[in-house]
Amino acid sequence: MANLEPVDKERCQAEKSNGENFMTLGGGHKMIRCDNKPIVIATEAKPGVDGKKGAMSLCAGCLTHFVIQAPTKGFAVFSNVDD
Repeated sequence: MANLEPVDKERCQAEKSNGENFMTLGGGHKMIRCDNKPIVIATEAKPGVDGKKGAMSLCAGCLTHFVIQAPTKGFAVFSNVDD
């Protein structure tokens, strides 16, 4: 089992597309980490099959996307990044 990465309170931990694809004639599609300052920590409400609860810091924009894309309501519990 892999160890969980610690929460980063200085930088959002969400990843997003670099915006390049075959239609943009760019260098290729890659996922890049968000550079914004986080406002919340999202922690899984229930442990995974490994018994661990993952957590990550999110900025306001990435939090909006997270809430929309989360698999179910109640998937994660949110706390202030400064707590």
